[in-house]
Amino acid sequence: MFNAFNNDDGMYIGDVKVDINPITLQQTGTLESYLPQVEEYLAGVREAREQEPKSIFYMKMYDEQRFYENTSGLDAEALCKAYAECDKPFVEMGQYGKPISEADYAYIQQGDRLSFSLEFDADKDEIIISDGEHFETKGLMETLFPQKTEPKTEVTLTVAECGEFHNFGEFHEKIATVEEAIAIWKQIPPERMNGIPAISINIHTPGTESYEDVVTDILTGNRFELDVLDYIPEIKGNPQAMEVIAELMAKLPDMKIEGDISEALEAKLWEKRMPNLTPAEQLAVEIDRFIYNYDMNVYHDNNQTMTENVSEISEMIGQGDVEHLTEWLNEVIATENSPEELLLANELLEKLAEYKPLAKIEDNAINGMEEQNYNMMDNVLNNGAGEKAQKEKNKKIQDKPTEKMSLKARLAEKKAQVAGQGCDENTKNQQREM
Repeated sequence: MFNAFNNDDGMYIGDVKVDINPITLQQTGTLESYLPQVEEYLAGVREAREQEPKSIFYMKMYDEQRFYENTSGLDAEALCKAYAECDKPFVEMGQYGKPISEADYAYIQQGDRLSFSLEFDADKDEIIISDGEHFETKGLMETLFPQKTEPKTEVTLTVAECGEFHNFGEFHEKIATVEEAIAIWKQIPPERMNGIPAISINIHTPGTESYEDVVTDILTGNRFELDVLDYIPEIKGNPQAMEVIAELMAKLPDMKIEGDISEALEAKLWEKRMPNLTPAEQLAVEIDRFIYNYDMNVYHDNNQTMTENVSEISEMIGQGDVEHLTEWLNEVIATENSPEELLLANELLEKLAEYKPLAKIEDNAINGMEEQNYNMMDNVLNNGAGEKAQKEKNKKIQDKPTEKMSLKARLAEKKAQVAGQGCDENTKNQQREM
């Protein structure tokens, strides 16, 4: 049988010739002694492979995201080239990697055997390359498609008396500014019966006909219809158009919002609102953005939105309840090595110092006085005869599961973790990257 398989022609699998060797008593001993050696060898091979550096890549497009472990053997530059050649990256990039969960992606990324990671974020037009210690951020389009850069577009606004049929009643186009569009929209008499007034986004590419423009109503009546953007990537992926939409929403804060507001649009919206905010609200936005950039793990716990965070922080500042924020910033300063973040943390501390902390009420039991409404002492309102009942009521409330943890609680939890475990630079970088 050996001769039959190992003749002059040989046996091939594809283009690879199969190397067949006999098992002889003189060379390898018996099967009982030979097979354990093979198993030990294969186990060593498996262990060596498990210890090999791993590379991973991540893709995000139109709020959809997928994670892969690189199984193709391609390096970062080759994977970037492969991505640039894909007509449909979500489909075609699968041939270069094995799909994995977000948790597995984060686990590999934090491990000590990470060769490199790539993040292709079409929503932010970013590509982030990391070797586990250093990060390099580039523009996605300009890096991967130097010869395919998108043509410059002209973003204008239109105002229609009838949002459904723009040829009914008044119609104004090529409006350059948000202020002008709002002024025209407000001047349309409400008693007219042609339809519901609307403000639209219009994107024109120079050199093309006007009928090729991308246009959609973004404000209809008293509603911002954001859900429609999921079906119009030409608008959602256009930074200038999204800036205009954010400005429009900031200047019409009383309008309802239909659809989910993306994290990027929400950040732009608060940026546009800044000049009209109170000093406490402005400081709350600055602190929110610092937490977001410093530690996304803390920020994204329990999926609280930026609007909810800013509201909570501004309320804390307005009430002088700044202890948790101050302590957390001091922990950042104590463990941070980045000069830029140290400077920002110190600046925020100086601004917080302008707001007086909650007064510490001393025990006046000697004078026959009782605490009233100072829940900062023991988290119980109106202590006195009903203190025991109130504590039992509060315990039930605390034991009840909640969907979201407040930012204040998250910062306190994070501070405790840092104090108990320490927070070296590698750990912080891993948290940031995840």
